[in-house]
Amino acid sequence: MEQVLDDGTGTMNLAFTPLATALAAKQPETVLLWLSIRYVRELLTALATGRLPLTHAGLAEHDRPIAARYLRHELMACGILPTVDKHLLDTEQWLRCRLAELVDHPHEPLLRRFALWHQLPRLRTTAAARPLRANAKPCATQQFTQAQAFLTWLHERGIAPAALTQAGLDTWYAGARVHQRHGVHGFLTWAITNGHIPRHLIATRLTFKPGTVITQQRRLALLRRFVADEHADIGTRTAACLLLLYAQPLSRIQHLTTADITEHDDDLQIHLGDPPAPVPEPFAALLRQLITNAGQPPALLFPGRLAGQPVAYQTLHKRLRRLGFPIMEARIAALRQLVLQAPAPVVADALGFHPTTATRQVTNAGGTWSRYAAGDHAPSP
Repeated sequence: MEQVLDDGTGTMNLAFTPLATALAAKQPETVLLWLSIRYVRELLTALATGRLPLTHAGLAEHDRPIAARYLRHELMACGILPTVDKHLLDTEQWLRCRLAELVDHPHEPLLRRFALWHQLPRLRTTAAARPLRANAKPCATQQFTQAQAFLTWLHERGIAPAALTQAGLDTWYAGARVHQRHGVHGFLTWAITNGHIPRHLIATRLTFKPGTVITQQRRLALLRRFVADEHADIGTRTAACLLLLYAQPLSRIQHLTTADITEHDDDLQIHLGDPPAPVPEPFAALLRQLITNAGQPPALLFPGRLAGQPVAYQTLHKRLRRLGFPIMEARIAALRQLVLQAPAPVVADALGFHPTTATRQVTNAGGTWSRYAAGDHAPSP
């Protein structure tokens, strides 16, 4: 290890001491296999000698993105590099490569402004407040791809963005597929607001479908199954119960840590919003077991393969699907049942949802809490 991290003077670069310590704690066979890869050794040596800057930007420019991505997370986990959201990093790299491919596109400057002045600042602001969800990159890349396709459509018809008419925009909508109309909406809203296309144009608003659900009997049967089924992985069982009880999306479940669970006088609580939600038995016993397996707090409840990172969204999704778990249908059913039992603003606050999300499901569930006002309703002294 010292030889690979030689700074060029015959000694190991001291900046990499935390990395060497972290690797020494791993299984020797795994580390040796990793170091046996030639381009991994070359990457480490380039960083240790300073030929490649020891920064996120330096790693982003490396010609082996997969190796650089894995090493980046190891360096963040041991404190050598500052922690940055992995979905933000992946999106930045994708946009950087895509923009480099579009240097000859007639509307490359507008696409560049959309990516660098709108998409990335929004993602960075969100990442500063909370971990980005697993769909952050797919959503951003879909938006950019459809923006490019829309501007290409305009160019092929000799229409400048500033000269676009409502009739022209409606013509595009008429021939576009659902995913294209959905994907381009963010770009059109931004372009209209900032005057890149005429401000008087109206982009078609998107509508939300109610979604399908499972019955309450089916939901309770699934809950009993995953609480008691000791043949299934405990992490997968816990994720299923969190979804069935609290309607939490997998993108939020995967980031939960032991710090999100507290216990007072044998009463377990989970911090999904404010106030924390109680954890009923027998799920509480299952959650305590998962906390014990996680190790010293604060630790990820659902750790992934990358150092310091949670299990990948797709990995957790596939594990549940393999067990026949109806992810979306069960989550919608859980949320509708919750808003039938308590006012939507209360459910939203306690479980960390946007008030609109909970209120919309009141209508879909046929509830009557829609006139409830959030806040303190105690009588004045």
